[in-house]
Amino acid sequence: MSIAKTTVIASGRFQKVTDRVRLPVMAVKIGMRVVDLDRPWTETPFLFQGFVIESIEHIDELAKYCAEVVVEVDEDQWVPATERGVLSAPKARAAYDYHAATPRDYGNARGVVGASQALTRSILDDVRLGKAIDVKEVKATVSSAVRTIIDSPDAMQWMQKVRDRSEYTAEHCVNVGLLAITFGRHLGYSEEDLNTIGVAGMLHDVGKALTPVDILHKDGALNAEEFLVMRQHTTDGRNILMGHPEVSHGSVDAAYAHHESLDGSGYPRKIKASGISDLTRIITICDVYDAITSDRCYRNGQSSLRAMDVLNREAGLKFDTRLVEEFVRCIGLYPTGSVVELRNGAHGIVVGTNYRNRRLPRVLVVRGEDHKPCEEKVLDLQRVSGIEGQEGWLVRTVVPNGRLGIRVEEYVRRGLNIQ
Repeated sequence: MSIAKTTVIASGRFQKVTDRVRLPVMAVKIGMRVVDLDRPWTETPFLFQGFVIESIEHIDELAKYCAEVVVEVDEDQWVPATERGVLSAPKARAAYDYHAATPRDYGNARGVVGASQALTRSILDDVRLGKAIDVKEVKATVSSAVRTIIDSPDAMQWMQKVRDRSEYTAEHCVNVGLLAITFGRHLGYSEEDLNTIGVAGMLHDVGKALTPVDILHKDGALNAEEFLVMRQHTTDGRNILMGHPEVSHGSVDAAYAHHESLDGSGYPRKIKASGISDLTRIITICDVYDAITSDRCYRNGQSSLRAMDVLNREAGLKFDTRLVEEFVRCIGLYPTGSVVELRNGAHGIVVGTNYRNRRLPRVLVVRGEDHKPCEEKVLDLQRVSGIEGQEGWLVRTVVPNGRLGIRVEEYVRRGLNIQ
């Protein structure tokens, strides 16, 4: 199919013409007039060769048969998307420095996490009341988070441990956004791309604002009927974000497709790998990891190692293998804020990562070899490793938050000086 007067804006982005635009179906909006498809009209059920999109249902029907379409637009009214659903791999991997978090880093991270959680709760409340999302404020908050994470990912991970299971949805949105930025930093994305990733992560579950509270906070497994209602949050999220022109198509796609799987077993459309963008794949991995490790109304969070095991077992089937491997490298065996058991039976909390050797983090020891509270001290395992007789102070495994009464969030709230 050819279009006259085509000017390519950039690789992987829309093609713009004098009075027509070729774009993915996910970018089609109500009011646009479809004038051409990526397949013959006779292979579709559409009666007319050209029609106006009048509802979300029209877009859904179009998506069953086409990946891309050509639409007529009014040049004076058309606002091109800030980016498509696909996030291009960084041309040159950005180099970010690592350093031990300072008290100032912890203070900045605390402020960003608090502001992000407050904003997300406000967003969900506004959506429930039918109000518009303050996208400008979302972008400003994400921009602050990006700068903080670029400077000190450890400090941000530590401050994220303050959680309230009754506020799971809001805090999950924040955590996925911050985790996705951290992951994007590891992958070498630019600061501009990290902002794109962060907004998509923070808004990925906005559709849950419309999910009935009794289902959203049910203390136990959902039955088949309730699960169908819960699944609706992906479509609701897409519809909500499509009503905000300043929200990128990547964020819309992430909200709609973050429960899709590479093998086509996901929902709501059961699309396969070719239809799932890199941006959405990143958000999906972060979503699953945070869901497994978070306390929920019906269960306590599991360890980071358990979450990594789930991702690894489903890599290549549900999740992108390359991204899972990179995510494991990013988070590490012992992420900041993890509760760990040492070989001698003592327990502690990881307060800093050794980026040259992730098996040797800095650990705040809080329980002795007898599992009883002890004098708290920070132990740098780099200095212990290799010393004869000190092998017992190395990490044996990661255990769930709450083991032996160790609650990480209590230490974060305390404002413990862990330098």
